[in-house]
Amino acid sequence: MKKFWLVVLMSLAAIIMGVGAALYGVKNAGQGADFMDSNGSWKVNPVMDLKDAKQRALIAKVGLFALRETEVLYFTAMTDSDGQALSSDHDYVVEGVVPESRYWSYTLYGSDDFLIPNEGKIYGFNQETMSFIPPDRSNPEFSGIAQKTYKMSISKDAKEGNWLPSGDNDQLAITLRLYQPSPEVYQNLTTTPLPTIRKIR
Repeated sequence: MKKFWLVVLMSLAAIIMGVGAALYGVKNAGQGADFMDSNGSWKVNPVMDLKDAKQRALIAKVGLFALRETEVLYFTAMTDSDGQALSSDHDYVVEGVVPESRYWSYTLYGSDDFLIPNEGKIYGFNQETMSFIPPDRSNPEFSGIAQKTYKMSISKDAKEGNWLPSGDNDQLAITLRLYQPSPEVYQNLTTTPLPTIRKIR
């Protein structure tokens, strides 16, 4: 009888370890999968193929109800511009120019792939809520149609301006959604200008 229960316990342990390893692999697949394109810190899936088992698993885990790439491009970063994992242990500044798309937004996620709870209920920014950097009109290169620029902070401690609370997470992920981006973005996924993510502490 003891042998029977030992076999049962060992089987359960193997199943739990297997499921854990599978979930870990799925969660991290997006950053290293062969179906993703890289642009600096950012990864993007150029073509959603639901016949591909890896893609289906990743979408089920972190992208449920994701739209097709013809509607939205999802650029996700889990590392800073130096290749180090994003973590609540550090503060970051995300700097960029307004992307060429009909609509865009940023959302920050925690280690569990969910929104990070915070008192202010601040989970992201979009083109309507982001505060932009006023242009330097004294600069001779300034043009009235110059691209808007912005800075956004990610940290556990409150910051002025565009601030995303990072809570207490070993791994952070930030997703930039580009809704109906311009053809140039689709044609240059690996080179289109995307924000830098600079660790400042």
